[in-house]
Amino acid sequence: MSTRDFKLKPNLLCIVPPYPLTSVPLGPAALLGYLKANGCHDFDFLDLRLWVPYSFAPTHQQVGAFGETFVLDVPELPLVLQMLRNFDEGGPLIGPPTELFERYCAERVINSVYLHSYLTSLDRFFERVFSQMKDLRFIGFSCWTTNYLATMLAAAHLKRRRSPPFIVVGGPQVTESAHSAQLGLASGLFDAVALSDGEETLLSLYEAFCQGGGEVTTFVPGTMQRDPETNGFRVTDRKPLRMKELPLPSFEEMSIMAYGRPYDDPKYNNLRILPFQLSRGCTDKCSFCSEWVFWRTYRVGPVERSVEQLKELKSHYKADGIWFADSLLNGKMSRLVEFSETAIKRKLDVLWGGYMRADMTPDVASLVFESGCRNVFLGIESMSDETLELMRKRRHEANNIEALRNFLETGMVVQAGLIAGFPGDTRHRFLHTARVLQEIQQEFANLSVNTEPFAVMPGQPIFQDLARYGLHPARWAQDYLDIAPKYRSITSEIYCTVDGPNQGIERLGEFRIGRSLAEAEIGLNYGRKEPLAPFRFNLDHLYGDCALGTLKSSAAMTYGAILTKQDQEELDQGHLLSTVQGQSSIPLLEHPVFADLVARIEAAHLVRPRATTPGIYAGNYEGSLSESAALTLSPFVIARVLEARAVLLVVNFISGRLMVLPVTSAWLIELLSGAPRFLDEIRERARAESPPQDGEAWMKTLDDLREQGFVVVNDHRTDRPPAPFRRRTSLQVIQPSR
Repeated sequence: MSTRDFKLKPNLLCIVPPYPLTSVPLGPAALLGYLKANGCHDFDFLDLRLWVPYSFAPTHQQVGAFGETFVLDVPELPLVLQMLRNFDEGGPLIGPPTELFERYCAERVINSVYLHSYLTSLDRFFERVFSQMKDLRFIGFSCWTTNYLATMLAAAHLKRRRSPPFIVVGGPQVTESAHSAQLGLASGLFDAVALSDGEETLLSLYEAFCQGGGEVTTFVPGTMQRDPETNGFRVTDRKPLRMKELPLPSFEEMSIMAYGRPYDDPKYNNLRILPFQLSRGCTDKCSFCSEWVFWRTYRVGPVERSVEQLKELKSHYKADGIWFADSLLNGKMSRLVEFSETAIKRKLDVLWGGYMRADMTPDVASLVFESGCRNVFLGIESMSDETLELMRKRRHEANNIEALRNFLETGMVVQAGLIAGFPGDTRHRFLHTARVLQEIQQEFANLSVNTEPFAVMPGQPIFQDLARYGLHPARWAQDYLDIAPKYRSITSEIYCTVDGPNQGIERLGEFRIGRSLAEAEIGLNYGRKEPLAPFRFNLDHLYGDCALGTLKSSAAMTYGAILTKQDQEELDQGHLLSTVQGQSSIPLLEHPVFADLVARIEAAHLVRPRATTPGIYAGNYEGSLSESAALTLSPFVIARVLEARAVLLVVNFISGRLMVLPVTSAWLIELLSGAPRFLDEIRERARAESPPQDGEAWMKTLDDLREQGFVVVNDHRTDRPPAPFRRRTSLQVIQPSR
């Protein structure tokens, strides 16, 4: 039987970089679960962050060259406007750097050469990704502050098609920043913006899209859309979903094992950590936080049902751990106690962690530890009662210290969140906070500190009352707005900076002090750059004298190769030669000194590295080998035979996972590196090998490869085309298909 091809479905949920890859994403999984529960199986998922090196926020900074406090509304507005102007004029989306580009970078202490290289390579990456998807009709993007510009850039590529897809964008950035949503809609890059909860809104938009023959001609609740009659924007409200209305998130469209590198401690290697929510929203209304604004109301679901769903995640996806994405796990202490007791009683037996406020007794801390809690992020923010009152934290220094100790004494790993530069805080108070935390750190090695600079965002209560906190906002300079005057009705209202008490050098100094408390870089790291550069391989030991070499290609992709000791020695010689010749800043993969060596290294691979064209296709999760599943190698897999050792190394160069196989398995890896194969095709090839391959042996190898994420499901055999989408008359909680 012939195999199916690599095509993704024409309807897609997508995340683009840059945004941290901390775990499998919950947002798209919740959307997919809700769609399926309503009879819609029309969507695939594509996480483009997996293909590129990590970078947190390369296009903007929160702290300026002289300590300025930049507002996170549209923080890289000049870059957005230049891209929109290029789109409107039909030119290259990322043009040459301008004087205003250079000024923007200088004000934010961003290397302009690096940023322009980053944007041009990302532009090239999107072009090559989407060129492989000829049929896209409906696409939904998840958007945060850090990937807003990149989401606009990806949408611009798609909207330049002869038959562009319908594009809906949702997430915190476009929900909290009305200006971000309006720019996307006014430019024609977004067709609709989903606000707050996205499940029912996405389903309604897609339903309207199908009924409208590829257009949405009505105002869908839960969205911001263009209003043709007024030439403005209309926001249509939707009541937030109740937790009991949410089915189990679906991770089946995701390559679960591609997320996260192995831990230093071998006993934690290959843990499958999945996200989940017991609640949405927050009971507190801190002045600096936008979580409770985004979710609108605090909602909890039945504990028994939540535990049952978690048991299903553990059973179906073999989850070892859960990271709760709740804004506040102990928003209701009685419910946290009930959950922990039920998890113990029902033998949930998974490790878990999440975000909590500094409110904990010794007895409850022991209980949650017994139920599996091993990691907690505590929103401490300050050890000054005066500052905590300004923050509306409803906590005091004594509460913070008590909660920290109660958690730490159980042995849990605790990360304390700290805000540097809060308006009204003082140098004396912040130094006191730092001293208290440092003293506790000296007593407990399991405490780390994560410091974030105070930032002004449109979703915060403080944003609506800046004067009360002594903050004075300033809008963007006129010459920045003149980049694309077409959008002045929107951009003239956007704030660029704020000034006031504890800003400037005070905020910068507090941030540096807070960072000094973190010996290990855990959690959000606002200063982190891309770990890979185009000029030299990063080397990580793999097996024997072999290393995994990774670098960033000119197409923004992570490039990985298996390097022998001889390869590494020749690379060192090449680096020495290129340095002597003054050519060390030429990308290695394009450097004439390395051309022959790179060609030989790639030719020595059984599954070759990719430098320019990402392997984009569905890579779904499969809980066990299935006769109906078409299997293929993950796009992040490379393989090389070591003749001297008679072994085959199979490596996921994104996660760093390795399998060492006998050379006799080379036929299987080579077969799976092509078109997706059904089990009967693999059996046929195994019988044709000389000598014929033992079925029990290769089946075990194949199952191990699938279990570790080296092999993924590309498609399923079917006797008939999928039925057209029809909404179920009432919501049914449907578990993942088996």
